[in-house]
Amino acid sequence: MALLGWSIGSIPLISIAEGLPSMVPNTALALVLAGASLWALGGRERPAPLRRLLGRACAAGVVAFGLAALVQYVFGWDFGVDRLLFPARVAFPSEFPGRPPPNTALCCVLIGAALLSLPVKTRRACRLSQGAALSAAALALTALTGYVFGVGYFYGLPPLFPFTGMALHASIAFLALCAGLIMASPNCGAFAVLAASGPGGVLLRRSLPFVVLAPLAIGRLFLIGADLGAYPLAASFSLASAISTLLLGAALWVSAARLNLLDEARRQAEEARAFLATVAQSSDDAVIGSALDGTILSWNPAAERLYGYGAGEVIGKKLPILCPPERAGEAEATFARLRRGERVERFEAVSRTKDGRHIDIEVTVSSIADASGRITGVSTICRDIGRRKAMEAAIASAHEAERRIRAQLEDVGTACAAVSETLANLPRSESGMRAVLEVIARHAKEISGADYASLGVGEDGRRPFDAWVPSGVPAEQSARIGAIPRPIGVLGAVGRDGRPIRLDDVHAHPDFIGLPPHHPSIEAFLGVPLRFHGRSVGNLYLGKRPGRPPFTEDDERAAKLLADRTCSAIETARLYRVEANERRRLQAVVEQMPEAAILVDAEGRLITCNRLALQYASRPAGELDPWGNAVIFDPRTPGREPVGWAERPLTRALHRGEVVTGAEGLLRCEGGAFVPVLVNAAPVRSDDGEIEGAVAVFQDISALKEMERQRQEWISIVAHDLRQPIQVIATASHLLRSRSGGQLVADGEKQLGRIASSVERLRRMIDDLLDASRIEAHELTLDRSPVDLRAQLGEIVEKSTAATAGHAVRLEVRGDVPAVLADPGRLEQIVTNLLSNAAKYGQPNGDIAVAVSADRSFAQIAVTNWGRGIAEASLPHLFKRFSRAAEGDARRVRGVGLGLYITKGLVEAHGGAIAVESTPGGATTFRFSLPLADPAPAAGA
Repeated sequence: MALLGWSIGSIPLISIAEGLPSMVPNTALALVLAGASLWALGGRERPAPLRRLLGRACAAGVVAFGLAALVQYVFGWDFGVDRLLFPARVAFPSEFPGRPPPNTALCCVLIGAALLSLPVKTRRACRLSQGAALSAAALALTALTGYVFGVGYFYGLPPLFPFTGMALHASIAFLALCAGLIMASPNCGAFAVLAASGPGGVLLRRSLPFVVLAPLAIGRLFLIGADLGAYPLAASFSLASAISTLLLGAALWVSAARLNLLDEARRQAEEARAFLATVAQSSDDAVIGSALDGTILSWNPAAERLYGYGAGEVIGKKLPILCPPERAGEAEATFARLRRGERVERFEAVSRTKDGRHIDIEVTVSSIADASGRITGVSTICRDIGRRKAMEAAIASAHEAERRIRAQLEDVGTACAAVSETLANLPRSESGMRAVLEVIARHAKEISGADYASLGVGEDGRRPFDAWVPSGVPAEQSARIGAIPRPIGVLGAVGRDGRPIRLDDVHAHPDFIGLPPHHPSIEAFLGVPLRFHGRSVGNLYLGKRPGRPPFTEDDERAAKLLADRTCSAIETARLYRVEANERRRLQAVVEQMPEAAILVDAEGRLITCNRLALQYASRPAGELDPWGNAVIFDPRTPGREPVGWAERPLTRALHRGEVVTGAEGLLRCEGGAFVPVLVNAAPVRSDDGEIEGAVAVFQDISALKEMERQRQEWISIVAHDLRQPIQVIATASHLLRSRSGGQLVADGEKQLGRIASSVERLRRMIDDLLDASRIEAHELTLDRSPVDLRAQLGEIVEKSTAATAGHAVRLEVRGDVPAVLADPGRLEQIVTNLLSNAAKYGQPNGDIAVAVSADRSFAQIAVTNWGRGIAEASLPHLFKRFSRAAEGDARRVRGVGLGLYITKGLVEAHGGAIAVESTPGGATTFRFSLPLADPAPAAGA
């Protein structure tokens, strides 16, 4: 820019401002040459020869310009070099027109010397270059300070050369060149100190801006204040000094804190380094540290174990010592890549131990960089993979074996599929089983590469095989061979030993007894037993003609695998035949049964039913039951009400696993007729207890019902016919008592009393018989109305004093008991029967308790007595006809055993239920329920 200013005569480009020293043309030229030299010589890489020559020439030119000016000043000479450029324009007042000032010339000499020393990579040359650059920087900074504070002595020499001085932009350019020179040698000198990661470098970087810039800026600011008259000039220097001291102190304080943090970070880094060293020492992998040229610097115990070298034997030597000679170049190539900054992925290699063995290793190589990112070394981790390689080889061999086995499995799978297809179409006959055997023999011959195959079923050597199927032998030749062989000789040895027999020559086996006439010659032999759950189901025999290769282990494995996979098919074929016979036998038994029988599977689908069952079925056109059966049975209750599907005996047996015994009901047949039946149903379970189906048997009880009707009719007739003579006896005894007028002797009165009590007991027995008959015929009628249970029970207890003589009867009403819907007369009969029963069987003179409570829908009445109680085995029979408790004294307790039967019938006719609880030697309680006349609404209704 200065040269341009001289060429066009621009003062701002030459002097920056009017009255300031100008940059002479020689100075501008020297600065241009210095910049070019710094560009040519200042790179980190060694410059090319031509570039290095150009840089040194430029540096020499800078030195020459500087030295020429200084020599002229010292000796008073004039070489004329000051007016080489723009001689007509160098006209400012000066004793030496165009000559650079002495401080500028000295800066040129120092910078040129620094540039000449820059390419020399020695410590002395570095110190010379850095010293010259720092000296030039001091001169330039002094000049710049003079401009800042307005002190001409700093940028010129007024006493000696009052006409000249270092230009402002020249001082800035010299400072920039000095900075570039210092930065061009980053590994030594001032810049190395400045860029160091240690505490000194940190302190210098943080303090240098304050030390250099703060005094200049603060001094200039206070100087401006003094010029404006804000304070005296002496005060400005004092203030600038104080503020500078404070700022520098603050900078030092902050730098000290930063140094403390760095020291803590250094300590942590050292701990981390120590930890990493411990990890490396304890690692199972060999960890080797080396320089960039491959020199081994560290060696952990795992490396010693892997290679056999001690640390003292290898440290300081090159890494190729661990490589086979033919692979030494690979290590050098790896280090060359690392030096270029390339990334090396994990790789496998062959290494050499101390004793000369070659080992397979896995190598992980990574570069080691310092804090500035410069690569300083290499970390190599070696892992012995010899065992893994052996395992990989074994795995490869296993994969090959797996491939062969997979091929065999595919062949066996194809064979099994063919067997399964044959089994699915198996006719349940002997020929069907033979078809399965033929498929197995044919595929066994193909899988093993045999010429002949045979499959025999049977183990008894005294008779031929039960089934014998050859394959590979023409039918005509098989017919000439004739009879089926017996399991003897080598054939018998296969089944007897229970393991495969593989022979290269069957004739050499000690059990070989020869071949039958017309049998083709065989040499190689393979026999495999077929066993199902430890039981023999047959034997597979394979043979090859003489001259063919013998059977291999793979052939044996494939044949055995086929045998294991297909033996179940042979057993299934046998079971098909057995099952068919059993099915025919079962069908014959079911058909001959005198009862109707139905058998369904686990899904409810009809398996079979006999002809009698079909007579009871209804078959509405197009209708199916919920199980999808077209044969539909319509069970009804004894009252001819339909039975819900879930409550039908067959459904309960199939879905709940219940056993239904003696369930009485009706079957509605086609045409609308009803047949009374007893139904028995039970689930059909497998060996593991799973329900596989259900069976139901319907027994026609029409004859029994007719006999029962006749019996009830006879009882009614007998009871009705007995009433008349009993009434005659009662009337006669009453007339006799009334006509005697009290004149009967004591014995006569006693006899009349006996007659009256006997007549009353006979009446009760006749009433019980009639009630029992009505209950069984479902002809019992009730006259129900709302009844106040508290009042009614109190009245009944009072009326029953004769029946409960000697017993205290307590009536306990718990809470509010609403009215019940009942027949008052029948209610009295129920309670009287229970009170009489309690008095008969209870403890003599013991209490009887009658407790009453109610819930939302029913009233609960309980009659309790205390005594010997009732045995648990007797409880289920108490409510049956003519049943008497075994604990009662038959001589003391009279009756025919219909009381509780009638009581149960009356309670159930009311819509209630009755039950009994008894503890031997304790309390016996009969509880029954009656529906309320107005049941309470359900909660939330």
